[in-house]
Amino acid sequence: MRLIRVSINEALGYQIAHSQMGHRKRLPKASIISQADIKDLIEAGIDTLDVVIPDCLDVSEEVVADRLIEALKWTNCVTKRANGGRFNIYASCDGLLCFDRAVVDGFNGICEDITLATRLPQTPVKLGDHIATLKIIPFFVQEDNVELAESAMQTMEVAVRPWRNNLRVELIQTRNGTVSSKIQDKALEIQSRRLAFYGIDQLHEYREEHRIEDLAIEITKASTRKTEILLILGASAICDRSDIVPGALVKAGGSTIYFGMPVDPGNLMLIGALGSMTVIGMPGCVRSPALNGLDLVLDRLVAGIDVLPSDIQAMGVGGLLKPLPSRLNLPTIDTFE
Repeated sequence: MRLIRVSINEALGYQIAHSQMGHRKRLPKASIISQADIKDLIEAGIDTLDVVIPDCLDVSEEVVADRLIEALKWTNCVTKRANGGRFNIYASCDGLLCFDRAVVDGFNGICEDITLATRLPQTPVKLGDHIATLKIIPFFVQEDNVELAESAMQTMEVAVRPWRNNLRVELIQTRNGTVSSKIQDKALEIQSRRLAFYGIDQLHEYREEHRIEDLAIEITKASTRKTEILLILGASAICDRSDIVPGALVKAGGSTIYFGMPVDPGNLMLIGALGSMTVIGMPGCVRSPALNGLDLVLDRLVAGIDVLPSDIQAMGVGGLLKPLPSRLNLPTIDTFE
């Protein structure tokens, strides 16, 4: 593609490179210049125009966008054409946006002419949320690059995984004299609201003493009830794999998959299993409705994605969930001297 400047009298049939205000109307960028446009521009005192000249095997931006959207096979997503070689992509259900970032990076690495902007992977989205935009940058793209992008788009796996709101979720809270029933009532309310985000409208709760033997019995009972996710909120935070909550899980016949996570708040999280039941030993921060490590884990579990040790380790980038201090409260330069 080339840009050249031509006399206004020679511009008929060319594609204008930049928007131009005429005598009566504005001629938008990329418009094909008609005889009426020429007359209006002459009346405005315009005598030359920058126009676009395609090269051999160039494909227009709109055709490129159409071809790539045709190749797009994303799950639970809908597309809508916008202006200027652009398509917007929206979620067609509530759920978790899932894809491999490296695949999108590779797509954007094909050439600078074709771009795909997305929300971050593993982001909860709602029906109708704007999750991505395909934008063709220039007026024309070389055919070989279009073909490469088509192939990449055909193999790109992107999905909004819907929430499984029919899961059976149970909560066990333990007591040892340091946590009042009022605090436990409030914690139950917070966890119920947390699950309601996913459309889960029932949380079964049980309370037991903060002892390995007693908690192990409750964990076993939860498993027999075909519970899929068991949340355990101890009267005290888990400090080691040999502590009360992991000890009770092992005594019940389960195992600890991972303890601790590079997320703050939420460091003292335990992920375990007993048969097909996922067991989460929760840190004390879950008593607050603020975003924490539990939310990141639940996003995956409720979307039907296993949480492996490598998944937890990968949460460190972006895992600082605490709000940043206001710039107005930042220390002055003198503070550092």
